[in-house]
Amino acid sequence: MLLFVSLGSSYLLLSVGVDIYRRRHAVATGQQVSTDATDAELHGCWEDLSDVAQSLEKHLENFHHLLGGYDPDEAQRWASEGALWRNQATILGQRCRFTEVRGTKLRKEFEEMAAAHDELRETEAIYTKELLRFGRDQVPRLDRLKLRIERIGGRIEKAASQTGEKTP
Repeated sequence: MLLFVSLGSSYLLLSVGVDIYRRRHAVATGQQVSTDATDAELHGCWEDLSDVAQSLEKHLENFHHLLGGYDPDEAQRWASEGALWRNQATILGQRCRFTEVRGTKLRKEFEEMAAAHDELRETEAIYTKELLRFGRDQVPRLDRLKLRIERIGGRIEKAASQTGEKTP
């Protein structure tokens, strides 16, 4: 029985470790496209580009969790998610040769995907920069406003308790 529990625990810890590693270090799926790209390679790059675009959209939507005040765990989770996205985007660019397609005989679609890939990376960088600026400039202000509103509420409740009135 003890052996079974030990093996089960070891397997669980190993699988969690592998999952964490995979989240932080995206692994390339598929080989680099050939210079004479096939329809299958073109379609595969398009699917991966679509997946990376959706991942970025989800990542950027999750920033609202950071606006409720500073939570180190949430900030770390968001940063790790961003690092994973950047790694996936880099691997996609390498596999699909997006840095090599300009001026080559690869299909026009590859050039368009390369441009979209560049825009995704630029969007992520700008969005992250603006979010950090917002956090630096506006989050302290939001925290002060929250405290002010709580103090006002405390005074109203204290005054109501002294006069015997009930507050809703």
